[in-house]
Amino acid sequence: MTTAVVPGVPPGLVEAVVSILEKSPTPVRRRILLEELDRRGHRTSLAGLNRTLQQCQNAGLTIESGDGVRLAPRSDTSRNAVRLSSL
Repeated sequence: MTTAVVPGVPPGLVEAVVSILEKSPTPVRRRILLEELDRRGHRTSLAGLNRTLQQCQNAGLTIESGDGVRLAPRSDTSRNAVRLSSL
């Protein structure tokens, strides 16, 4: 997987968020994402997480609901790799 470089988003943060969401069977709340990112050594602010999630949503990687954030349904694994590399 290529590392996405997004202005205002620390390197590796997009991949870390996607990794967390991939492992969760249910939507994840921002507070839980922040705690898990911190545990994994990717400490960021809520504003930083919001920028990251906005980029992921713009790329079609994530969907947000009242229950939290989850990955968008996958119809093609390679398409998701292309979307992630386009960030």
